[in-house]
Amino acid sequence: MDEIQAKQTIERLRAEIAKHERLYRIENAPVISDDEFDSLMRRLRALEAEYPQLSRSDSPSSKIGSDLSEGFATVRHISPMLSLDNVFNLSELEDFDERLRKVLGMESSTLEYCVEPKIDGAGISAVYENGNLVRLLTRGNGEEGDDITANAFAIKNLPLRLKGVRFPKLLEIRGEAYMTRAEFERLKGIARLDAMRKALIKKNKKLERDSLLSGFSNGPEDSLGEDELRDIERNLPANPRNLAAGTLKLLDKSVLEARSLMAIFYSLGAVEGFDIKEQSELPRALEAWGLPAVNWFAMARGTEEAFEKISELEAIRNDFPYNTDGAVLKLNDCSLHAAAGLTSHAPRWAVAWKYRAQRAETVLDSITLQVGRTGVVTPVAELEPIYGLSGTTVSRATLHNAGYIAEKDIRVGDTVVVEKAGEIIPAVLGVVLSKRPESSVPFEFPKTCPKCGADLKKFGEKMLFRCPNMACPPQVRGRIEHFADRDCMDIRGLGKSVVDKLVENLGVKDPSDIYFLTKEKLLTLDKFKEKSAENLLAAIEKSKKAELWRLIFGLGILEIGEQFAKELARKFSNLDELMNADMETIKQIDGMGAKSKDSPAVRALSIKAFFDDPHNRAIIEKLRGAGLNFSSSNETSGKLSGKIFVFTGTLKSMGRSEAKVLVERLGGKTAGSVSSKTDFLVSDGAFEGEKFSKAKELGIKIIGEKEFLEMVEDGNSKYTPSENVKGEGQMFLF
Repeated sequence: MDEIQAKQTIERLRAEIAKHERLYRIENAPVISDDEFDSLMRRLRALEAEYPQLSRSDSPSSKIGSDLSEGFATVRHISPMLSLDNVFNLSELEDFDERLRKVLGMESSTLEYCVEPKIDGAGISAVYENGNLVRLLTRGNGEEGDDITANAFAIKNLPLRLKGVRFPKLLEIRGEAYMTRAEFERLKGIARLDAMRKALIKKNKKLERDSLLSGFSNGPEDSLGEDELRDIERNLPANPRNLAAGTLKLLDKSVLEARSLMAIFYSLGAVEGFDIKEQSELPRALEAWGLPAVNWFAMARGTEEAFEKISELEAIRNDFPYNTDGAVLKLNDCSLHAAAGLTSHAPRWAVAWKYRAQRAETVLDSITLQVGRTGVVTPVAELEPIYGLSGTTVSRATLHNAGYIAEKDIRVGDTVVVEKAGEIIPAVLGVVLSKRPESSVPFEFPKTCPKCGADLKKFGEKMLFRCPNMACPPQVRGRIEHFADRDCMDIRGLGKSVVDKLVENLGVKDPSDIYFLTKEKLLTLDKFKEKSAENLLAAIEKSKKAELWRLIFGLGILEIGEQFAKELARKFSNLDELMNADMETIKQIDGMGAKSKDSPAVRALSIKAFFDDPHNRAIIEKLRGAGLNFSSSNETSGKLSGKIFVFTGTLKSMGRSEAKVLVERLGGKTAGSVSSKTDFLVSDGAFEGEKFSKAKELGIKIIGEKEFLEMVEDGNSKYTPSENVKGEGQMFLF
């Protein structure tokens, strides 16, 4: 691999990791397992180590993922809330131990570790002042988190006041909010029953809701078809961790009151009036103050004993009421923590051991097919249920694609090995050939779409089967959802359930149709009232002014994600220029051309194919007629072109996303940390943290909010704060 290929691979990995970070931390809807995510991250770090000239300080490999979201105030942690590096085997654990002893100058010593379970929950930070809970934050991006103090009551074992009289004057304590498996199954059962009721009402609207269940002979599932039941199961909460993280950020108090979360605390942040000599003292101290602490921990001298304790924990962890996905090793001698130091995202004195995914054998009953918004047809294994795999019941698993099925020779009726990787997404690993039925036959991937009957085609870098029919129902819904997503056109109120209603009841066929909805039409939909209809129409109207890159991304061009959409918007002054560009012009854009002389320019081909399609052209003309913005801001504003900005401290005039948008609108870029490539650090002058020091060291120009606004106004007429700015300071970390 040459440097050009390495750069393209690194950029692709960074974009893919950023996407999965958002799905995991913000949307609580991961689509890959922990193991798959870790594999992506390890490959990125390996390439960055091999090509250090391509490393960036804002790379996902050197920073903490963020769960910051709109709807909550963003508050700075008193001390950074870091993540942990991972190890996956004894060799890597020994490497960690060797590095730590070398940093401490104790190469010939045996270090003592405290081993604890790694709870699979949502990170939280509680702040107590004089024994009273004053703030509860999410992990956020490690430097600042979302203020969820108003939702603290949902964590049933979180005390509002500490016990005793010897607690610290200030206590910043870190832990995990989790949902027990029993509570998860209870809520999942309620959601399942509610979904069945709604499906039955939709199926037979003549029946009254109260009389529905009484008419069943053996339960509501008898009155629903297999596809309907599968759709219901597919949309149920995936696992306790996702549901816990989503619950923490609910704004509906009545829903919060019907759920139960718990917490476990395991590490200190900022503290005044308290000190411990050993990590093993912390659980007892927390319990004395009335705070929930880890229910199991063990001491180990050296890596061999540590591995024994890790194995002990793995044997009993399914007996815990919560899910775990590993063990955490912490240097027990707290006096050595400062000497060990920190990396940009993790302490050097602690590490997480990730357990291997749990596996089990079962019979493959059938293979069903799902169709995504891009037309990709994904095979799904329908299994004889496996009970107790990572604490859950597994009856479905991914088969990835047609090539995977052929490579593994997976057949209906086979006994297969299923892995619940990272306790999230089950996957079929392979076949137990010794148990294969004599009557089995190779699986033949269908040649037609299971939803609309169109002939399937192969397209894209991975040559996946796709349905080319733009009117295929799952694609229609998926494209509209994607178009309205906050990372695209950001149409608030246009979520999955509303999209379903628009498609089924109002005949909406593509994203352009939503711009011709009326209040009268919306009021015919179930649960739509005057206010909700007006709010949706206002959001649709507002989206007409969205930046060009959002429209390009929202169109759903294969292989074109957010970053490439921004690059296209920078290179072309309007959508018409992009639509009419030839292949050679598109291929000149960084990342769009061929990876090598022998491979096709997949992204350029995809762009050209999309805009050459008459159906897509017709949709674009409808969008033009609806008055959407087709022009790039670069057409009139490029004063900040090529300049990289980093923000720190507090700005009073705008929020994080607004500042980022302003910089990008003027052709600039934002980064999360200071490097030699940074042009400006924007600081309020009062907060002189790590970024401030690094900027001074590198000679980066440091400017204040006033100077930043003058730069923006000079290049972009006059800055006007958005409606949601109340004049209060907001913390920045890009």
